[in-house]
Amino acid sequence: MKKIIAFVAILLLMGSSNSVFAQQEKFTDVSSTNQFYEHIYYLYEQNVINGKGPNTFAPKNNVTRGEAALMLARALKLDTAKRDTVFNDVSSQSVSSGAIQSAYDAGIINGYTKTTFGIDDPIKRGDMASLLARAFKLVDEEVIPFEDVAISSSAYSSIRKVYAAGIAGGFSPVKFEVNKPVTREQFSAFLARALNDDLRLPVNKCGYDTQSRVNPDRQTMNCLLTDAARDANIPPEIVKAAATIESGWVHFQSNGEPIMNRDIDGDGKGDGGIGLMQITNNPKYDDTKLKYDLKYNIKAGIEILQEKFKLDLPKVGSHNPTDLESWYFALLAYNGAKAVNSPLYSATGLRNYTAYQEKVYKALDDYGLVKTNIGSIDMQSADFTYNEATDYRIVFNKKNFTLTGKVPTPSKELLKEGAKVKYNSGKMRTQPSTQSADISIPNNAVFTIVADPVSDRNATAKNNFIWYPAQTEVNGKKVSGYIASYLILP
Repeated sequence: MKKIIAFVAILLLMGSSNSVFAQQEKFTDVSSTNQFYEHIYYLYEQNVINGKGPNTFAPKNNVTRGEAALMLARALKLDTAKRDTVFNDVSSQSVSSGAIQSAYDAGIINGYTKTTFGIDDPIKRGDMASLLARAFKLVDEEVIPFEDVAISSSAYSSIRKVYAAGIAGGFSPVKFEVNKPVTREQFSAFLARALNDDLRLPVNKCGYDTQSRVNPDRQTMNCLLTDAARDANIPPEIVKAAATIESGWVHFQSNGEPIMNRDIDGDGKGDGGIGLMQITNNPKYDDTKLKYDLKYNIKAGIEILQEKFKLDLPKVGSHNPTDLESWYFALLAYNGAKAVNSPLYSATGLRNYTAYQEKVYKALDDYGLVKTNIGSIDMQSADFTYNEATDYRIVFNKKNFTLTGKVPTPSKELLKEGAKVKYNSGKMRTQPSTQSADISIPNNAVFTIVADPVSDRNATAKNNFIWYPAQTEVNGKKVSGYIASYLILP
């Protein structure tokens, strides 16, 4: 904005008759004190919007569905030439007709019915969210604080997306007002933010301020770990269990400094690990950011785990990254392919339950309530060699292992919106918490996931699992609520 003002001053001094200032004063009813002034004139300069008259914008007027389609089509550079549409109530001579048909063809807008669009009806805030989420292919979702946005709302997921993108906030801190009409100035703000990152609202992922240098509460940490793992398409269950062993989900000390050099192996000495994921000796990463940027530390840990997964290490089954057992040897390598982490004791052939990877899977069971089949991996002591000659580093004599008599355990925390799942419980929850009221449902009911998962609303809850907003049908009626990830059937 400062650059625009400086440019205006230069043009005025030059005596230009076509100054930016003249454009910015185009609308006599949009003063510089209007909170959406910058957004409106940004769109005007991009030829996305026009006024309602020669010198007026009518910022407080409701924007119609036809106007919204036209503004959006211009923003996306779709064909706006007047023409016939699939909707009976949209005349081919309407200024919005071409925009409506182009947006419909692109899968961005829908009508009330297959033949009715409601061109002159005000667009509502919920519809606006759905429109922009589809138009800009928004994917990331954020937990929303709005008590008036029900899971059953068709705009529920879209509202979470525009909120996460910094495109729209609430009408108040706790209300979104899904059915409230959108004014022309408000729609201008939403559209300008979607087009220009510099105009977007600030958003703290999972509500956590990365500059705070304090540990988030447990369920905020659950959210941060889950979201980062889902973004990387690695099972969140694995990442969260590894973080449990590495740091107990703690990154900062009380003085704002990161925890360092934890003794993970129990050998009485640490290895210089940094923070939550205890990253060590890796020139690929910035040590300062590893120490003071929690999200960066999580991302680094996930990337290192993924690198280990791709190494020439033994593989379990088909080595499908969405199967929890497939990460057994990558986890071993994350801590180090050293004697202390040998899956079996060489002298006895017994299982080494103190190995790092074994402790990770135990944490997955204890806190995520997920039992895997790692006990069925067909390993023998001859499959691993470690001794003085190998400097007590593990040599893998076998590269492919199977699960004897068992099948892999797929991740339950990578499910996407629209997935259909069976649920092993006779109840769902009204809120994402084991302490909330429940809703009776048939055993093994089929649910549709309607949005990204959320962590427990009880900030101090010890569980590592997550909750999916979901919908099922009971006695012919749709019922919405939350289902726990660990109770979803394979």
